[in-house]
Amino acid sequence: MTRLHAISIGFFLMSAGCGSQPYPATLAYPPRADAIVARLPDNPPDGPPAAGKLDEFIDQINQRGGKTYDPNSLWGSQKAKLQLALGDIFGSPAAPTVVADGESQAFVEQLQLQPAHLAEGSRLYKKHCLQCHGLTGDGRGPTGQWVYPFPRDFRQGIYKYVSSAGSAARKPTRADLHRVINVGIDRTSMPAFALLSEIEREQIVSYIIHLGLRGEVEYRTMLGIVSGSDDFADDFPLEVRSRLKIALRQWVQADAETITSATMPTPEDPEARMTEAHFESVRRGQRLFAHQATGCVACHVDYGRQSRYLYDAWGGSVRPADLTEGAFRGGKTPLDLYHRIRGGIGASGMPATATLTESQVWDLVHFVQALPYQRMLPPDVREQVYPER
Repeated sequence: MTRLHAISIGFFLMSAGCGSQPYPATLAYPPRADAIVARLPDNPPDGPPAAGKLDEFIDQINQRGGKTYDPNSLWGSQKAKLQLALGDIFGSPAAPTVVADGESQAFVEQLQLQPAHLAEGSRLYKKHCLQCHGLTGDGRGPTGQWVYPFPRDFRQGIYKYVSSAGSAARKPTRADLHRVINVGIDRTSMPAFALLSEIEREQIVSYIIHLGLRGEVEYRTMLGIVSGSDDFADDFPLEVRSRLKIALRQWVQADAETITSATMPTPEDPEARMTEAHFESVRRGQRLFAHQATGCVACHVDYGRQSRYLYDAWGGSVRPADLTEGAFRGGKTPLDLYHRIRGGIGASGMPATATLTESQVWDLVHFVQALPYQRMLPPDVREQVYPER
């Protein structure tokens, strides 16, 4: 399937009345056609992709020293067998499934991926999400390529704002996905859907997990074939089931391994933060932030006001946040900031702070939380962050 064909499907679905009409029963998830990113360049990009040019931007990665693979290089028979195996496990947009057995079936139940639940989630996704996130969850819906930042591509099993412990590719918890759906993402085109009922939000979360599972299984199978890294025996049903089992276990583990803090020493009332004890925590946080060993200043140059663009895990670009603006896409509550600092944002290259103590992490949280508001900073810190020009 060509990129133009994929976009045409999206426009067809939009013109058919997105949420008012069901998916055609004969519609299948199209095979992946865009480049598979295997290694990012060492040198950062010069800027963001132009509107509507994400795929062209990713296509330049090879020229810049990275590595991508063309999924269209699969033989026709390989692609057909893979799509048949994926269809047997994951169904279609009109009838989504996650077919598993043994231990994996217990994971399916735990993740609320039953067919009836997914069918409702698919219907709601079509109505509220497809125009940006696309039919397969690739972030390339009819409007998706014309906004920046680009909508999330669920297909690699990589997510940015997660509260689970583990590696850079760790999965979000259901609560993480709920948070994004409930409140949206600040200064992006991702709106809040808090007016949907709780069951509707649960169904959308389940369907997003379904798209993530299907996309990751397809992605990793394709990558193994085109890169030659797998000893592939041409048994696509076995390959799909094996990769599904691994991904399901990772999703279940995410909910069981949430990053937690023994204490949350942040006063709810902003006025209660205007104490010398809290100011001292902010001072310690500022010193940690500015220390080269912590790594914050390497990306958040001048507290983010002069940050450079970096590659993200999908081959697009990301600019570390200007923390003086007070727009925190991963959430602005103290616990949100704690999760971002403690666990990092692996998909954007922000490392975890595993070597810091709990009190040090909270000092950083208090500094970052106060940073956009000069009045909330102790005078000596304010002079460093906001010097008179």
